[in-house]
Amino acid sequence: MKYNEDDYLYIDGQHYDSQARSRYTDDFRTLYKEFFMEQAKKYGTPVLELACGTGEVAIPIAKEGLSVVGLDFSNKMLEQAKMKSQKSGTEIKWILGDMTNFELKEKFSTIIMPGAAFNWITSNESVEKCLSCVRKHLKRGGRFIFDAFNPDLAILQRERYDLYPIAEYPNPEGEGLVKVLGGNEYEKATQINYFDSYYRIGTEEIVKTLKLRMFFPAELDSLLYYNSLKIEEKYGSYNKDPFNSDSNRQIIICQKSK
Repeated sequence: MKYNEDDYLYIDGQHYDSQARSRYTDDFRTLYKEFFMEQAKKYGTPVLELACGTGEVAIPIAKEGLSVVGLDFSNKMLEQAKMKSQKSGTEIKWILGDMTNFELKEKFSTIIMPGAAFNWITSNESVEKCLSCVRKHLKRGGRFIFDAFNPDLAILQRERYDLYPIAEYPNPEGEGLVKVLGGNEYEKATQINYFDSYYRIGTEEIVKTLKLRMFFPAELDSLLYYNSLKIEEKYGSYNKDPFNSDSNRQIIICQKSK
């Protein structure tokens, strides 16, 4: 799986954090972090977070006294994560790496992949490689906990240039506001949703495109089963509501079965 950081969805770590604060309510962000923190405390340390971004989840877990390793492919995200962890006085090992192809010298009781990062894995080969790496790095009895979007056909059927507001936040690099608009186009043959973010900063416009693989519920369950990861729980929200057709996310706790 290859990345081009120039095409990364977010401009940099500062914009990532600012956009998240604008896009999601404080209640949602708190609930989201508390869910993964609860699972990490339940299943134990050390904890590996894949696609850790700017440490939004890893840092609160480390503050609870757990040993945490954060892996991400983006230097820009990890720079922000390092700054935040130093400021908060937490020790976290940050690793630049690919979540579909990593080799670490330890095994983990808990591996998490929040933020629907699983949807970033677009090919079947990369999915297999990611799940193989997860199994290899899980301790006996360890858990893999992640979330993925539950595909919404109403969203997938939108026209690519039918833009809608995503976020609006103060420019972390200067004066004025950053306005973010989104648009998407779904390719049914590959199940890939091409998601465009338009960053409008003063008179400048920056366009970032992200490819997101859509995993339908039964398909995702089968992928885990055939990769020897047994689903123990599947929720539809971070409140642990049962998963159903109306759920926005598939939130899964699974254990290595072989």
